[in-house]
Amino acid sequence: MEATSALQALEELQACYKAFVEKLTECRASNMGEAMGFLFRAQGNPKVGYAVEEFDKTVTGRINALAEELARCPAEEAAALTEQAMELMLFYPQPQDNTIAFSLTAFEGHARPLVSFLSPEVRQETARRYARRTPPRRMLPNQKKLWKELSQL
Repeated sequence: MEATSALQALEELQACYKAFVEKLTECRASNMGEAMGFLFRAQGNPKVGYAVEEFDKTVTGRINALAEELARCPAEEAAALTEQAMELMLFYPQPQDNTIAFSLTAFEGHARPLVSFLSPEVRQETARRYARRTPPRRMLPNQKKLWKELSQL
């Protein structure tokens, strides 16, 4: 029963990410006038700002719920589900749209509460893959914190 709840929490996290990417895709300027308006605004596209704020609250809740459910699972099941969550949050296909790419990158550090559910071997491999994807010297602070946590034994 625990695995089902953890699996449901993972599926809700996946749905949350899918909805976020869809919302960011919808946030694109609908015409040249709107695009020029966004260009001259200090904060850029306000639709993106609202989507990011909404996603931050939602994804934080989804990750916390997943972590709570994983804590109730046998270690092997928790590790397998965590690996899936890491794939979703860290190793997604690189979007062509820079707004989507940067927005997803900004949330990679939210994976930190899940790191403890990975086996040491998988943590090390995840850290290596992560550093290959984004070299540490180019990482944002949230990415570097996550990478360091993944690298620790």
